[in-house]
Amino acid sequence: MNLQQHVDDLHRRFYEAAESKCLLWVNPAQSDPYEGDPLVEALRARVLINHPRFNPKHGPYLVPLDLSKSAHADVFRASAELAWNAWTRESLAASCGQPIAGWVLTRSPVKALALHWGTQCHVHGRGRNQLLRFHDPSVREWLWPVLSDAQRDSLLGPADSLFAFGRNHAMMRHQRKDARASRICFPALALTDVQWRQVEDYATLHRAWLTWQSANEDKPQQAAEWEKGVLTALSHATTYGIVDSHDRELFALHALQLKSTFHGLSQLQPVWRKTSRGEFYASAIEDVFGQPADQLHTCLKTA
Repeated sequence: MNLQQHVDDLHRRFYEAAESKCLLWVNPAQSDPYEGDPLVEALRARVLINHPRFNPKHGPYLVPLDLSKSAHADVFRASAELAWNAWTRESLAASCGQPIAGWVLTRSPVKALALHWGTQCHVHGRGRNQLLRFHDPSVREWLWPVLSDAQRDSLLGPADSLFAFGRNHAMMRHQRKDARASRICFPALALTDVQWRQVEDYATLHRAWLTWQSANEDKPQQAAEWEKGVLTALSHATTYGIVDSHDRELFALHALQLKSTFHGLSQLQPVWRKTSRGEFYASAIEDVFGQPADQLHTCLKTA
């Protein structure tokens, strides 16, 4: 589907859900695309994240839109274009971020949703030093598949459905297993230690994914299922003693170039023996294969 088809489909979904509200979800972490817009500034409800070091100015906010009004429909269409363009190679290469977190379908008051997300969903890990930036669609794309049904309910809270563009420009729709479920109170979202470790690897995988994409511009983008396998592979990298950030990014790139189970190949056992003793991953590859580390995929194919 192209952008216009997605816009038409979203518009239809919100129009058919007559008893629900359409909320535009904005992520101004790098810059606010609606700064100075009188309509947006008059309607928005900020998600005030409960963290002592969080600047409210950089927090996400929700904008209720009445798509039967032309001015609101214009904002909606423009937001879809912003979200679409944020996933172009040019925008990704410039590290422009994701200004549009998505669109929300809800039957609850906007302030109730903003309160739930601000106090219950940006969970803190490791002594309140981390925040779960689930309003970023690039985070949510990898997080949602590993959440349990109960965790998904907690993340959604008063929202019925979340829509956003993913890495391959496909529309993601996140909703609870029982779409008819209706509650007043929702428990706080809590992640397991395994899930937190995966979240910590998101930035590493994203950098590797950008490198992989730049070298494969003529090929379709990888699907989220593939990248989930790479996140699992990164957990194995830790057991091999690969903890340096550059080495982990290289490991993730190799998993994208080959496949997520590449580390189980017998040819790589000498590499893991070296990394387990504290040697850097890149150096270990060069020692074992006598070739630059970024050529591992070629070495394995010819071995």
